[in-house]
Amino acid sequence: MSVDTHAHANPHHEHPDVVGSRNRLGVILLIVADVAFALSMLFTYFYLKAQNVNDMWLPAATEESPAVTAVSSSGAWKITAVAAVGLAAHFLALRNVRQGNQGGLKTFGLVAFLASIVAIVLQVQQFGAVPFTFYSGAYASCWYLFAVMNTVHLLLTAFIALGNWNRSRMGIYKADHWHVDIVNVWWVWMVVSSLLGAFALSFT
Repeated sequence: MSVDTHAHANPHHEHPDVVGSRNRLGVILLIVADVAFALSMLFTYFYLKAQNVNDMWLPAATEESPAVTAVSSSGAWKITAVAAVGLAAHFLALRNVRQGNQGGLKTFGLVAFLASIVAIVLQVQQFGAVPFTFYSGAYASCWYLFAVMNTVHLLLTAFIALGNWNRSRMGIYKADHWHVDIVNVWWVWMVVSSLLGAFALSFT
């Protein structure tokens, strides 16, 4: 009876570091797949730009529609900068929890979450500011693909950052903090992917 009760109370017999290492590997493999997708988009962008088949990269004006013009990449760079602030905040949160500072973990974790929200707001504003639709030529289609990818990454980051901050507020990371390490890995990739998108959109 006592053995069975103990088994139900502690179903995981592995050390938290072992569980954390396995979960971290899972996140890394997910990122690797995402990297392949992002790089394929980067290749497609520059390939279509170089080929400019039938002058459809930035179509000229027609009787039905005006000419399509490229938008400034400054908006993408601003979003990347805000995301980088969130990454820096989360790195400080991670460093604080490694030092046993729960207050610093909660404070910087909250800053990281708020940074992700600001980045989402800026990205949504970008959708409303562009003077074209997804079907307005190759450049417009690529712009939307980068923007949608960035939006999905930011939404995931905000969700993860909120959960990370809430768990730290509840004091869950006092014994171990491998969850915070995993979230930091995702933050790094999210900023890198946003950087790749801003870099590509700088060439029109």
